Amino acid sequence: MLLEFCDIVASDIKSIISQAMALRSQRRFQQAYELIAKEAIQHESIKRSLWEHEPVFWSDINAGICQLTRRNGADAAFIEQLWGKPDFLYSFHRHAGKFPNSRQELVKILEREFVSNIGTSHALHWIVRDRKSQPWGILSLVDISLLHRRAEVLLGVLPDAPLGLSTAAMLTLFQFYFRGLKFNKLYSLVYDDNPHSLKGTLHLGFNVEGRLRKHVLDPKSGTHINLVQTGLLAEDAFTPRNERLMRRLLAPK
Repeated sequence: MLLEFCDIVASDIKSIISQAMALRSQRRFQQAYELIAKEAIQHESIKRSLWEHEPVFWSDINAGICQLTRRNGADAAFIEQLWGKPDFLYSFHRHAGKFPNSRQELVKILEREFVSNIGTSHALHWIVRDRKSQPWGILSLVDISLLHRRAEVLLGVLPDAPLGLSTAAMLTLFQFYFRGLKFNKLYSLVYDDNPHSLKGTLHLGFNVEGRLRKHVLDPKSGTHINLVQTGLLAEDAFTPRNERLMRRLLAPK
């Protein structure tokens, strides 16, 4: 009887989560949250993860010259554009997975990714836009650990993007990630043959934590290359220099 009861409860929880995802797919974020919040009174497992369903995770983040919008099916054409630029993809994520065979399939993947919560997907993906909503790149948090309050960050912005946009995107993330979510650590794995990316990462306060020797296979050269691991703790993110940059780049105009 106990096992049957547990199966019924698990089934109920799955049904609730599915209903919440369906509401989010309709952009009804507040209603999805209210549904979860109502059921959390009876189900302790839902109560513990209630914050993961907060509408803020699906809200646009506007800060000065930068806008971050959650990546979704409407961004399929832009994603195709980025993936069609070999130099961009090689710099951003040269081991990105195989691209879908059709636009329709890509839309489905992006929508499924969009409606998931971080406890399920362990990732958050945004489109980096300028103040006029023109898209210029991607900002992602992957391998999110809710237990350890850490995640890996990936940022890729087109070379002709407005000056300061990539820096503004990272600083906007710092505010959301460290001050909003109260996470402890952000880290980045940088290809050893990309000194420009490493310089920009260190410029924002990350510290080199180690070199992973011959850690990944480079698809272009067919040789194994090093990765540089850098990390940033919450207490180190808001240096006087970064605060000055925030006032200059993220101030509303």
